[in-house]
Amino acid sequence: MRTSFFVITTLIGFLAGVLLYLVMQPPLNWLFCINFLFIPLFLSFRFKKPLFCILFLFIISLGLGLTRATFCEHFPTPLDVDFYNEQRMELEGVITEVDIRRDQAKYRVKVKNYSLQDGTSVSGGILISLLKYPQYHYGDRIRIYGELKTPVEFDGFSYKNYLSRYDLYSVMYEPRVTFITSGEGSFFWSGMTIFQNTFMERINRIFPEPYASFEAGLLIGARKGIPPDLMEQFNITGLTHIIAISGYNITIIIVFVLWMLKGLSRRMGFVVAIGAIVLFTIFVGASPAVVRASIMGILGLAALNYGRQSNIHITILFTAFLMILWNPKILWWDVGFQLSFMAVMGLIYAAPLFEKISKKLPEAFGVREAITMTISAQVMALPVIIFNFERLSLISPISNLLVSFAIPPAMLFGFVAVIFSFVFYPLSMLFGYLAWGVLSYIIKVIEWTSQIPYASVDLPGMRLWMLFGYYIALILFLIWVYKRRKLKMNG
Repeated sequence: MRTSFFVITTLIGFLAGVLLYLVMQPPLNWLFCINFLFIPLFLSFRFKKPLFCILFLFIISLGLGLTRATFCEHFPTPLDVDFYNEQRMELEGVITEVDIRRDQAKYRVKVKNYSLQDGTSVSGGILISLLKYPQYHYGDRIRIYGELKTPVEFDGFSYKNYLSRYDLYSVMYEPRVTFITSGEGSFFWSGMTIFQNTFMERINRIFPEPYASFEAGLLIGARKGIPPDLMEQFNITGLTHIIAISGYNITIIIVFVLWMLKGLSRRMGFVVAIGAIVLFTIFVGASPAVVRASIMGILGLAALNYGRQSNIHITILFTAFLMILWNPKILWWDVGFQLSFMAVMGLIYAAPLFEKISKKLPEAFGVREAITMTISAQVMALPVIIFNFERLSLISPISNLLVSFAIPPAMLFGFVAVIFSFVFYPLSMLFGYLAWGVLSYIIKVIEWTSQIPYASVDLPGMRLWMLFGYYIALILFLIWVYKRRKLKMNG
C-alpha cells in the first residue's frame, strides 16, 4: 500500500477529530477512550495487516484532532475581559480591525493588561458597534464605557461561536468612546490597512453604487454596501459565493490570467500567475480571509494544471491541516474556508467528470475553464451552502452558467482600473467602463433570473446527517466513476 494513502488517512483522521469535537463537543472521557483504543490496534499493527495499519493511524490522528480542538475551548477567568460580561465596564484598548458598513461601524478592540479599579489586570478582545461617524482607524487607542455582553444566538445561528474564531467573546453596543492616541498597531498591518482603505476609496471613486460594492465584493469580499434588495437577489440566484472572497474567486481570475499568457510555457505561466496572486493579496490588504483564499486559489491552480496525476490532494489536505492546527474553529465556523476548500476539492475530483461537456465550450477569455470550475465547485459546495444559508436555489445552475464567464473580466478590469488610478486616471476610467459594462450584465442576469417563479426554495433546519450523507454518497459515486473509467482504459 502506498505511503500517500497512509498520509491521507492521517490527515483526514485529524480533521475528522477536530470536526467531531466542534460539532458534538464530546466530554473529555471520550478522548481518553479513543486514545486508548490504539493499544489493541498497535498489537495488530505488529502483524503488518494493512487494515489494522489504517485503523491505527486513523484513530491516533482522530484522537490528536480531538485533543487539539479541546485546547481552543475558552473558560474565562478574572483576568479575561469576558469574565465581566453583562456588567457595565470602562476599558481601554487598541483597534485591530475596522468594518465600516452602510449605516454603522464595527471595531475589534484588543484590551491588554488594563487595570481595573480593584487592581485586576484584564486582557481580551471586544467587538464594539458604533454609529458610522465619527470614524476611528486601525491602531487607534480608545477608552470605552458601556455594558459588556455575551454574543447571542438567533434563528439557529450562534453569533458567539462565529465570533469565537477571532477570539472575541464580548460585544458592546454604542459605548461611550474617548479617543486617546493613534499609531499603536503593527507597522506591517498598518501598511496593509492603508492599502486596503486606499483600494476601497479608489473603487468608490471609479464606480457608482451598487457597482462599487459589487466590485469590492468580487475583489476583497467587502460587500457591506450592496443594497438589501440586490443582496436578496444574489441569495435567490445562488450567486452569493462570487462576492464572498474565497479560493473560487482567486482561482477563476487566475484562469483568465493564464489565458492571456497562453503563449508562455505552462511552468512560466504558473509562476507568473502565482506572482500576480501575491501582488493582488498585498494590494487588497492581505486580511486573513484573503490570504487563506489566495492559498486555496493557488492550490486550485495547481489542481487545474496537474490534476489527479500528482499528489495535489495531499498538498491541499496538508494545507488545511496547517490552517486548522493554527485555528481549529475555522473548520466549522468559517463558511469562507469551507467554500474555498470544497471548491478546490471540486476542481480535483468533480471537474474531470465534465471534460467531455466542457470540450464543446469556447476557450476564449477562459470561458471553458470558468464554467467547468463553477459547476465543479457548486457540486461540492451545495450542501455547505444549504446548511449555512438554509436555501436551495433551483435557478442556480442557469444563473451560474450565464455569469461565470463574466466574473474573470469583471475582476480583472476592475483591478486594473484601480491600479491605473494611481498612475494615469483617464486610462483607469477606460478600464472602469469595461468593468462597469460586465458588472451591468451580471446584475441584469441576477435581476432577471431572481424574478423567475420558484427560483429558490427555503430549506430551514438541514440536519447534519443530510450534510454528511450527501458527501458520503458523492464520494461513493466518484469512486464508482473513476473505477469504471480505469476498467475501460485497461480494457
